[in-house]
Amino acid sequence: MTARIQPARTLTAYAPRSSRPAALLAALSLCGLLAPQQAQAAPADFVGTWVNSNVATSGITRVNVTRSGDGPLTVQVFGRCHPTDCDWGSAPVLTYGANVSDTNHLTASAVYAKGFSNTTLVMTFTRGRLDVQALTQFTDGSGRQNYASRAAFTRYR
Repeated sequence: MTARIQPARTLTAYAPRSSRPAALLAALSLCGLLAPQQAQAAPADFVGTWVNSNVATSGITRVNVTRSGDGPLTVQVFGRCHPTDCDWGSAPVLTYGANVSDTNHLTASAVYAKGFSNTTLVMTFTRGRLDVQALTQFTDGSGRQNYASRAAFTRYR
């Protein structure tokens, strides 16, 4: 007599076959909710007048990002001075994606050489807000310490 071998049953057959697509769809939807979401941004999303969320700041008060036609972006920065804010002038802006083929540009930079210091701005566009980090290096031999500051800006117009 020959023994008959039964095929092994898989453990994935708990749910009826008709509910498997629904379960798969629910799992994929849940993964979409749990995965970090990044807003798509293009260099044009940086364009506008941005004001510091902290109205009492002693640093950068306003950032104007402009673009002439399809040309490059430029930034004009204003810092806290009295009686009116100091105009740092304009500087070219470079934007960056996460890799070499990424057109989703969420980061930008600009450099200001002010004679007595160099300031590099790193701007990040996130959820309709512009976060600006300013890295200042003193070049005048004054002994002042280099410093970094960070502020959040909201679009004014």
